[in-house]
Amino acid sequence: MSTDLHTLSGAYALDALSASEAEAFHTHLAECAVCRDEVRELRDAAAQMADVESMPAPAALRQRVLAAVDQTPQLPPLVTTLERARELKAKRRFQPRLLIAGAAAIAAVVFGVTQLDTGQAPVMSASASTVFHASDVHKATVSTSNGGKLVVATSRSLGKMAVETDGLPQLTERQVYQLWTVTNGVASSAGVLKDVRDGASMSMPGERTQVAITIEPAGGSQQPTTQPIVTVSPQSV
Repeated sequence: MSTDLHTLSGAYALDALSASEAEAFHTHLAECAVCRDEVRELRDAAAQMADVESMPAPAALRQRVLAAVDQTPQLPPLVTTLERARELKAKRRFQPRLLIAGAAAIAAVVFGVTQLDTGQAPVMSASASTVFHASDVHKATVSTSNGGKLVVATSRSLGKMAVETDGLPQLTERQVYQLWTVTNGVASSAGVLKDVRDGASMSMPGERTQVAITIEPAGGSQQPTTQPIVTVSPQSV
């Protein structure tokens, strides 16, 4: 990858990177405080504006913005070395956040994204963070049978629930955490956690539905192959 990783923070904040780019940037975040700060600021700005007004964008807006982007030349990256990144971090403490907020707001309107972060590394995915920062959020922390911690958040106004999973132990490359909705003893896959740092979100399950997490072979399973490490009732959170 020839792209300077420092320049990918905006696309990463909006989940617009390819799988390989996202993985490379994940690794980069662990070493670069500047990019972690920038990703948090972008997501926080987008989420704050989403809280102010929630309405669908005009159908023609996406095309107008994309057309403008296509006609606007891109400047060369300003950050090319880690030393330069540290210098910019020091300067940015005294700069207004209007440019960051503006860029995040445009992206949120055009692509329908509402994103923010918990304020501390690692960076949670946008969809999960939105639930955790809802005005009517309810949270509960539960322990897992494999020695981890899971934070569950629910929002009735959004009709969603989310889980913060960075407290789960890391698995081998041959294993993944898989989420399930369980209704009357019947389990249905709700998705595979590609990275425990991202967390996950889903529509709020019904009153008789529980959410469970199992450890499955890489790629996930059609049905649970192991006992759940945790089972929660979202309606009780």
